[in-house]
Amino acid sequence: MKYIVLIALQISALFIYAQGHVEGKINDQKGLPLIGAKIVLENTSLGTTSDANGKFHLDFNGEFPFDIKVSFVGFQSKNVTVKDNSFLTVSLSESVEIEEVTVESKVSTTELSMVNPLQVQKISSKELQKAACCNLSESFETNATVDVSFTDAVSGAKQIKMLGLDGIYTQITQENVPLIRGLSSAYGLSYVPGTWIESIQIIKGAGSVINGFESFAGQINLEYFKPENADKIFWNFYTNSESKFENNLQFAKKTGKWTSNLYTSINYHSKEVDKNENGFLDMPHVKSINVLNRWLTETESYRINLIGRVLFDEREGGQIRSISNPYKVLIDNTLLEFNSKSGLKMPDKIGKSVGLQTAFRRHKQAIKFGLTDYNALQESAYLNLIGQTFISTTDHLLKYGISYYADIYTENYETTYFDRVDLTTGIFLEYSYISPSELTIVTGIRGDYHNTHGFEYLPRLNLKYNPSDQTVVRLSAGKAMRVANPIAENTSYFASSREFEIQDSLGVEVAWNYGINFTHCFKLFEREASFNADAYRTDFENQVIVDIEDPTKLRFYNLDGESYSNSIQFDFNYELYDRFDVKIAYKINQVYSTYDGEKMLAPLVPENRALVNFAYATDHINKWMFDATWNYIGESRIPYHPLIEDNKTVSDPFYVINSQVTKKFKTYDVYLGGENLLNYKQENPILGGDDPFGSNFDASIIWAPVMGRLIYTGIRLKIN
Repeated sequence: MKYIVLIALQISALFIYAQGHVEGKINDQKGLPLIGAKIVLENTSLGTTSDANGKFHLDFNGEFPFDIKVSFVGFQSKNVTVKDNSFLTVSLSESVEIEEVTVESKVSTTELSMVNPLQVQKISSKELQKAACCNLSESFETNATVDVSFTDAVSGAKQIKMLGLDGIYTQITQENVPLIRGLSSAYGLSYVPGTWIESIQIIKGAGSVINGFESFAGQINLEYFKPENADKIFWNFYTNSESKFENNLQFAKKTGKWTSNLYTSINYHSKEVDKNENGFLDMPHVKSINVLNRWLTETESYRINLIGRVLFDEREGGQIRSISNPYKVLIDNTLLEFNSKSGLKMPDKIGKSVGLQTAFRRHKQAIKFGLTDYNALQESAYLNLIGQTFISTTDHLLKYGISYYADIYTENYETTYFDRVDLTTGIFLEYSYISPSELTIVTGIRGDYHNTHGFEYLPRLNLKYNPSDQTVVRLSAGKAMRVANPIAENTSYFASSREFEIQDSLGVEVAWNYGINFTHCFKLFEREASFNADAYRTDFENQVIVDIEDPTKLRFYNLDGESYSNSIQFDFNYELYDRFDVKIAYKINQVYSTYDGEKMLAPLVPENRALVNFAYATDHINKWMFDATWNYIGESRIPYHPLIEDNKTVSDPFYVINSQVTKKFKTYDVYLGGENLLNYKQENPILGGDDPFGSNFDASIIWAPVMGRLIYTGIRLKIN
């Protein structure tokens, strides 16, 4: 009898289990797992959380159907009716997004993450299409975090600044693999066409130890279009009033064991334009061919991503042909690159995985500014092995690994050789804790050994707290290091008569970064709005000072005194009315360094900046799109030069307005835009231009636009 009762109980238990349990996975809109999402049975206290793979199992002693509520901090909660015990997949949408008009529908083009413990702002391809965005240097025209300006008045090269610091202090990566460093520091921003980019993540402050040791001000990470998200055929043709042409043709293979992207880009400009009538080309002649090919395969157990790229870029600037014995600028770059990302998922071991990132590069550069010759070769290898596991529960994640950087530089400046081998081996450990009280802690430490400069430890800490689903507060602190490349990173000063003086035994650059961030999303007159405020300080323990205070010299030496950057930024985003969005930002940068024992404001860094952006679409289909951006650039300190008018020491504030109109058709878009519509230009940006081989020539002291109004047009064609 007891066996009959036991069997009956087992059958009953099986029946109850079959009727009252559900298994599934919680993802975001991109299909990425959400760790620690809450799954609660409606009108009960029964619930569970998702594991490190986003999966969950919930038992219920009842009958189908029943309702569950799925929630995750920073995402919109979702109620789901469970009809049977089949596997359930639930996708959540982020609740804090800057809603802006896009080409296809009312979706976010810029996002402020409420989930990531790091302060991350994501710029989508739809946002990039609001401006010409020919390359990465032009991808921040509607963004206030990253500042872009010309490096000099003859080469056409641009530079970025973040938190008031030069771009060399921002780690720039492609899919978290190093992209711009070494020889590519001067011209690398122009090597990534904007049409290749699916999104850009801007990370302020101390980042993750996993991604390397060079993040002083933050990180800019590019994500290229993947085969599954790309158009089968995409074509973009661009031309402007200076007769420059750009042609981007892209293909996607979406089926088969291996999927693929093929990106091609051709840039050409040969017209001699001298609207300033100063005898120098306003824009250098350009011939550029850029090809990138990606191959990707993925199963439940592994993922492999391979990327190869080749670039040939030639630029010719300087004086116009009609001048006898002209001052010429010749810049040739050849780049070969191979990257890989491989991951072992370990589906049978929850919360555990292993990944390997590699990058190999050969970059050859030949530069001539007048009588100045510079030839360089960089051969680099990068390896980053990452493991992940958990401690006790998946609320306590642990990532660990080793990294290796190898850079071989062969540099020849004039008659002097600067050959160098940099070998850096590092180990890192990062712990993450996600608590039920909406607190997230990410703390990590790196130890990196350089073959010349020795060992450096780099601790980092990021804290995130969500008082509510609509509010987040973050604190961060961390240490970073880098080895300077004085000549390669300052080739813009070749456009001058300065003599280079490099101190022996330049040290490794080391700095601490501290930050606080507050983001709140709310309703204002029943419409979506968000407010963001952040403050960051970067303190250098050592810095390679680039001293241009003497107009005859460019000096490099180790910091002897204070050097720091304070940056405060406020952002407000609001949907004024249907399909009309407003973005307002204001930023204060105070950057000081010690030059020959005297603490001074860093030259050519505006202390105040502001941005206002308007975006409007005529209807929900967005047949017509209008975008306008107003920039205010405040005063900056001008270093002394005898030819600067009235011995001017502070630049005048000015405004820059950019605008674009887009007309959308079924398979293609046509756009027309203008940059620097107010036609504001720096007066006499080429000092001593009447004698470029003389002792007073200098085209590198730039604080305002060097080109006037630019009108452009183009077409985008998509075939799927």
